[in-house]
Amino acid sequence: MMKKAGLGLVALFTIAGCSADAGESYDDYERHSTHLFDYFDTVVQVIGYAESSDEFYEYVDHVEERYRYFHKLFDYFREYDGFTNVSTINANAGIEPVEVDEDLFNIIAFSKEWHDKTEGGMNIAVGNLVNLWTDVMEEARENPDTVTLPESEELEAAITHTDIGAIELDEEASTMYLSDPDMSLDLGAIAKGFAADIVGEELKEMGMVSGAILSGGNWKVIGPPLEEDRDFWIVGVQDPDQPYAASDNAVLERIRISEQSIDSSGDYERYVMIDDLRVHHIIDTETGMPATYHRGVTVVKHLAGQDRPDQRRPRRLYCGLLSTPG
Repeated sequence: MMKKAGLGLVALFTIAGCSADAGESYDDYERHSTHLFDYFDTVVQVIGYAESSDEFYEYVDHVEERYRYFHKLFDYFREYDGFTNVSTINANAGIEPVEVDEDLFNIIAFSKEWHDKTEGGMNIAVGNLVNLWTDVMEEARENPDTVTLPESEELEAAITHTDIGAIELDEEASTMYLSDPDMSLDLGAIAKGFAADIVGEELKEMGMVSGAILSGGNWKVIGPPLEEDRDFWIVGVQDPDQPYAASDNAVLERIRISEQSIDSSGDYERYVMIDDLRVHHIIDTETGMPATYHRGVTVVKHLAGQDRPDQRRPRRLYCGLLSTPG
């Protein structure tokens, strides 16, 4: 029997005393903030210090344009006319290689590398397992009294199609091919961080000197907040046992960051309870079951002077750590 639990989208981090209210200024800059709602199944918040609202919303327009692109690029449910995305790759598994753009090629190549570095903890070839557990979670919400867990045979069958070696990349032709016809890619664990790192760097190139992009458990920070006596942002890490509380007691740690990326994830946001099992979206590919080693993991990464692949390391790393004992 399912025990009902909250499923709302609540930010994993909160700003603690690091910025003024909208409209207050420091020198020639004002703080602005807005939200985008249609991307990556989460709320994207853009914060920026700018000399005018017009300047700020030029940045916002760019963020929205790029997030719309990345949302389509990483969509594994739907194909789009004239646009190659993850769904296109999955649809051609075992059939033929698919030519992809540079962003999609790079993120999959980098994910393969980090699969090895995390000893399989970070695996994008988990589409079948994720779909299996997603169906269980949906059934739990609709029929909490009758929902059942997958049979071991179902899990074992899905695990056989998670071999990262079946993802074949041809850099010269810019193609990728899933040699396992039953394999399915799912980049949900890494898509938000990837997009935020790229778009954040683009905002700096456009002239943004201070701001942040918040998407789910990912922060991309640009410069320090332009406030009196403040040269860092303070990010609070949520207590997994109090995921929706806004009190100081619900913050485990406050981390100072500037020109850094910080990522967090855990089993306390999108989950249901079936009997005594917490069913959530982070899957251990060794067992086929929702990961149980940690309630949550947060990783901070210094970005200055590093190329873009290394900048995308934090989100890869915490996803692997959540499925790793120790």
